[in-house]
Amino acid sequence: MASTRPSPRRDPVLLYRIQSDFAAGLAPAQIAEKLSLPVYTVTTALRRDGSPGALPDPYSLAQRRADQRDATLLYWVGYVAACGAVYDGPTPTVVIDLDPRDIPHVERMLADLTDRHPGCEFCQSSARGLQAYIRDRALGRLLLHWGIPDGSRADSVPLHFIPAALLPHFVRGYLEGGRGTPPFGGRTTPGSVGAIRRVVFEGPPTFLAALREALRPHVDGRGTLVIRRGTGRLTYTGRAAPRVVRFAYRDADRSLPRLDRLRQTLRLPGPAAQNGRLRARRG
Repeated sequence: MASTRPSPRRDPVLLYRIQSDFAAGLAPAQIAEKLSLPVYTVTTALRRDGSPGALPDPYSLAQRRADQRDATLLYWVGYVAACGAVYDGPTPTVVIDLDPRDIPHVERMLADLTDRHPGCEFCQSSARGLQAYIRDRALGRLLLHWGIPDGSRADSVPLHFIPAALLPHFVRGYLEGGRGTPPFGGRTTPGSVGAIRRVVFEGPPTFLAALREALRPHVDGRGTLVIRRGTGRLTYTGRAAPRVVRFAYRDADRSLPRLDRLRQTLRLPGPAAQNGRLRARRG
């Protein structure tokens, strides 16, 4: 019988374990024996393809305290998890579905995530609309470490990788990256939180079930999870909907420019106050 175990490059939890064991002093051969993996697989997982710039892998982030810079990076992880995929190969390719209005936003993402200038091509797909293709080995491999899905979208980012202080930023990114359903439940963007009656997340069912539990303490409601043809849809209505938005946009830094009016109604603090809040949380 063929093994159903995913490739280590597609298993972010296994990649984390390999890094953790290596940091604890185990040699690649010892890690391979412990995890029943080929030595080559372990050494490949530990290899670094040059500096990807700002984005840390989950293990590196777990070894230090989060700051406002990390809030921006985790916003982008959520955004790509919602609307992107990493197609593995000799040069991993990040493919993002996007609204034509958001091309400058994707360009801002590249400036935030890498200190280089990776190539980015915008192409029109007859099936999926406008897409951005980013061919960058280091960035693609790092996003694999985070659990960004491939084209099958069978799973997504393990939420235990996200520090509690950064969860709002990840959720905001995932909410804004959603393409299958308008994130606020309508065809137009609401101008105020009070106008929001529905918030919708779409994605892999197991991921959405974990997201519902992670949001439960913050929104006073579990949301409704419906699964159709292998795709999940998590919906919040009533008073829970604006609570999701207030949680996700708390201390917001990065966000879609076309949501500026909504952000202004939340009376968000400036960058200095945001940094102070992050310092207070980790203190």
